[in-house]
Amino acid sequence: MLVKSSEKVQSLEPANTAKSSGVVTSSKDSANNLWKNKIVAKQEQVQVLTNWSIRGALSQELAKVEQSEATIRNLFTGLERLAQQLNTQAANTKPQAMQQRGISSQITMLQNAASRKGSGLDAQLRTNDPSRPITRQLNANMDLISKRPHDENIQLLMGRSGKSLNLSLPANQDERANFSAVQSAFSQHQISVELSRENRLLFSAKKENAGPLLEPWVISGQGVRVAAGNPISLQLNDIDNPLNELAKIADKNASIQEHRDRIQNAQRHLKANLMKVQAKRQQLLAQLQQLDTASSLDNSEALTNLSSNAKQQMLSAGANSVSVIMAQANVTRNMVQYSLN
Repeated sequence: MLVKSSEKVQSLEPANTAKSSGVVTSSKDSANNLWKNKIVAKQEQVQVLTNWSIRGALSQELAKVEQSEATIRNLFTGLERLAQQLNTQAANTKPQAMQQRGISSQITMLQNAASRKGSGLDAQLRTNDPSRPITRQLNANMDLISKRPHDENIQLLMGRSGKSLNLSLPANQDERANFSAVQSAFSQHQISVELSRENRLLFSAKKENAGPLLEPWVISGQGVRVAAGNPISLQLNDIDNPLNELAKIADKNASIQEHRDRIQNAQRHLKANLMKVQAKRQQLLAQLQQLDTASSLDNSEALTNLSSNAKQQMLSAGANSVSVIMAQANVTRNMVQYSLN
């Protein structure tokens, strides 16, 4: 009997062991499932926040583009009113003193509207673009490309940047060859050179290379263009936009026809930029629509709700709404880091 009892006890041990093993395996599976669920939840949170951040950036850019478009339309309308006033007079006449003051006043108002903070336009009446090269023009009194009867050797120091160059222009070399020589000399400093309609040299460089264009140059040399002796200081100037050119015409009280020509030139410039702005706006709207489509295909209810609320707030009237949403979007990284902890 004792032997049988012992056998019974021994026969129970494997069963207890199997049961214990099953409990451990079940616990591990539960832990793994919880961990997987947590990872999925975190991924959904990251997706929601990423979607929100992208939408905020697109909406902010859209608000800037729409402001640029509104400014351009206002400037175009102001020029149209001015043109209508001038159309009542003969083309070869000049404005009377009182009319001239009125014309100058209207142009000044347009200039202020274009240059005020938040207009959405740069100095050339184009949309603000930080990546656009900086451009300056050389003083009209300094001619570096016309043909001259003597060999010339010019040394140029570009401000505090320490950058310098030597320019050799042989006697009787034509303007095209001289211009190519100037382009080649400046290209060594990542500065491109073009000619304006008035045959003035325009110097352009990306923002990171534009330091030399923002400081006075010192030029010296031997020849007719730059006489031997004391160095000459040169200051590059901003390029006149069409409104500034119109203002100059008004200040010298030019003929009505000259006023009309400048107004038409300014309107053509504005219209060309308006077309670019409208194309950019359509592109941004399409990107927002694509974001909406992507969100609607996602199964996450939180993503759909957040995207809808974000769009409604960011596209509401007023710049403050965009600023608020962007401020929230700027903390996305911190929120993501927190959610992953």
